[in-house]
Amino acid sequence: MKIVVVIPTYNEAQNIGRMIPELDPIFKSIVSHDMQLLVVDDSSPDGTGEVVKSAQSRYPWVHLISQTKKEGIGAAYIFGFDHAMRELKADVVIEMDADFQHDPNDLPRLIAPLDEGYDYVIGSRFMKGGSIPKEWAFYRKFLSVCGNLFTKVVLGLYNIDDFTTGFKATRVKGFLDKIDFSRIKTTGFEYKMELLFKMSLLGAKIKQIPIQFGVRDSGVSKLVTNTVIDALLLVLKLRIYQKKEFVKFCIVGGAGFITDATLFNLISFSDIHPRTSAIVSGLIAMTVTFILNNAWSFGSRKKSNIPDQLKSFPFYVVSSIVPILVRSKMVALSILWFGHNFYIYNTAFMIGVFFGLIWNYLIYSRIVWKRL
Repeated sequence: MKIVVVIPTYNEAQNIGRMIPELDPIFKSIVSHDMQLLVVDDSSPDGTGEVVKSAQSRYPWVHLISQTKKEGIGAAYIFGFDHAMRELKADVVIEMDADFQHDPNDLPRLIAPLDEGYDYVIGSRFMKGGSIPKEWAFYRKFLSVCGNLFTKVVLGLYNIDDFTTGFKATRVKGFLDKIDFSRIKTTGFEYKMELLFKMSLLGAKIKQIPIQFGVRDSGVSKLVTNTVIDALLLVLKLRIYQKKEFVKFCIVGGAGFITDATLFNLISFSDIHPRTSAIVSGLIAMTVTFILNNAWSFGSRKKSNIPDQLKSFPFYVVSSIVPILVRSKMVALSILWFGHNFYIYNTAFMIGVFFGLIWNYLIYSRIVWKRL
């Protein structure tokens, strides 16, 4: 097979200058495949493209294409995939970063499952044997773990542990060549989840391998501040497209959130402690959402008579209290650690709401309004 490793770059002259010689012995060791490297440069002003051009005279397997403007890592990868398939006639494309956070020595392990018949191989940081850098700040670790959990639950892909990994191998025939790249509108990191979701819909045989995700050596990070928000919104959009029931649940959740957040802040502005406010507002919002979920979100499984509703409501209350207590504790801890700061304890409140969304959908759809 012809395997093309696609690496996007922006101001990474030093990284790519080190990466190319590192790949040479690794490519030579993979004797059963034709290994190629495609660097997709976003017109880096630091001379990244010139470094790659210089390397082409020594390494004939190096290819370079440049974009006229910086459009995001997702756009760079899609540009690279199209070129790899159309011009280089790739049978497999591999996504990989230039900054050595992905160990190039893991390439043989990533490729091996393809020879076993798998179509999509994911280098996972969150499965057993994988890891993320200890140096990462707590908030980044928290967002990574919770973001992947949220995506797993919302998309229903319970066999996947890492939805945002940038180290993946994808078979072209019957899979990547079936995806209409013009309909992938995400240009940032969130494209990874969209591509994975589309591959699962195509019936790809997916395999995960554990990887140790390293600390970035040098260069400018491609991460942008709105990445997390954009990614979570994309996950919801994908699920909205697939499942109307979840759409209704999210709309009801939105109504509950407005009720919850409004009451929380109104009560907090009084002399009542924000921790107590979180409990009171949560209980009221919980009652509102039970009524709406029963009447609309899970309408096909609606508990139409009063006795059934009275039987279900106590369990609904008990299960719904779990995220409320978690949220209350997070608000209390935020005040303990950072003081009585409106913005900080509201951030803690929002994180608790995020956890509650995942927990509640699992409990409501599988237990309270389970399918008969």
